[in-house]
Amino acid sequence: MVVLVRCIDDTITVALEANLKQLIREGSIKSFLRAGEWVDAVTSLERKKRPVTLSEGRYLTLVSGF
Repeated sequence: MVVLVRCIDDTITVALEANLKQLIREGSIKSFLRAGEWVDAVTSLERKKRPVTLSEGRYLTLVSGF
């Protein structure tokens, strides 16, 4: 399947959906069209890499282990 993508120079083209993650990682595209709406590729990637915050209970457990 193909999706519409917006390149970094603001041109719009098609790309294979299977290659979408690679294009985002390479920084080749700014956004892609999903369900009729443009999705920002940078935001999509950052959302997946968001660090997990430690809860207070886990923090205390880690400190008591030393």
